[in-house]
Amino acid sequence: MLPKASSDDRACRERGATIVFVALALTALLSVVALAVDVGMLLTAKTEAQRTADAAAMAGAGTLIFSPDDDAPARSEADKFGEMNAIQGVAEIDPADDIDVDLADLTVTVRAHRDQVRGGPVATWFAQIFGVDAVNVGADATAKVSAAGAATCLKPFSIYDRFDSNDGNDTFDPDVDFYDPHLTGYGSSWRNPGEPGDDGLGYNNDFGRPIVLKGNAQKGDDCCPGTGPSWYYLWAIPGGRGGNWVRENIQICNPAIIAVGDEYDNEPGNKHGPVVQGIEDLIALDPDATWDPVDNEVVGSAWDSWAGSPRVGIVPTFDPARFFRPGRKDIVFTNFIAVFFESVSGKGNKQQVNGRILYATGIGGGSETAPGAKFVQLIE
Repeated sequence: MLPKASSDDRACRERGATIVFVALALTALLSVVALAVDVGMLLTAKTEAQRTADAAAMAGAGTLIFSPDDDAPARSEADKFGEMNAIQGVAEIDPADDIDVDLADLTVTVRAHRDQVRGGPVATWFAQIFGVDAVNVGADATAKVSAAGAATCLKPFSIYDRFDSNDGNDTFDPDVDFYDPHLTGYGSSWRNPGEPGDDGLGYNNDFGRPIVLKGNAQKGDDCCPGTGPSWYYLWAIPGGRGGNWVRENIQICNPAIIAVGDEYDNEPGNKHGPVVQGIEDLIALDPDATWDPVDNEVVGSAWDSWAGSPRVGIVPTFDPARFFRPGRKDIVFTNFIAVFFESVSGKGNKQQVNGRILYATGIGGGSETAPGAKFVQLIE
């Protein structure tokens, strides 16, 4: 008969079993923690790959707005933005193999990846214990240029759209003159050299053309067509009214979405003081930016890309046949034009707000499309 085990022996065996269970539990716990570290790192790498692909595709597609028949700028810009980003410290995009440009559909597709072909797989930390030394990571993105029907960040100015003045007096007569926002409006090719409306000034699609946004420049002034001495065409951006609202919205980017074909209220009166204060506040945000008439672009901007300067704002256009009477009335817009705000001068009825036309622009939305206005969106 075997001797009966003592309580000390049983306690010893129980302690031994506990150590085994704790060791197994710690091993499992460490494995879970190790895998969590690697999974987290790989998810971060995946996010970086997607960000790289998105940025490169959007940048590449943006060039198609101005160069719809040439894929070289799109590839170059997509490649540049791809190289500016990295997947776990490695930036690898091959313009020939990783970027597709479809000029017919105006799309740019970018593949950002880390694998045996490009940059090498992403190395793991703890998963190597289980024989996983590296993992392939990648993401695709496709951006498309689409017609715009709305815009945001608008300024409280508006200008009558351009038309073909057959009688030469530059005052719109529906029975004599011709207007089509797609053909003759700002941003169109109508006034390009060699085109029907060639005015001899040499601006292509009106880019860089001087414009008086508010003031007493006559409609017929060749240098810079204006609003005329009597009407200022201020309008009330939804959300407020009055001088303070005009001043605030000259300086800021109002997020209200404004659509072609919808009705909006005008802002009656001169609003001289709020306009001067608003333009001066706006200019102070990028005070050294000026227009270079030789190179036809902004120089001296504090922004890496002058197109991102706060002094580049959006102004709506309206049908030149629209006849205004004093007081509040509705206004319907036909297009949205990006403008560089140059200066403000004069007082009272002699006040002028001067700028340079850049290009038609906008965002998605609206029941109608804005002539020539394009925007870029991710579709995949």
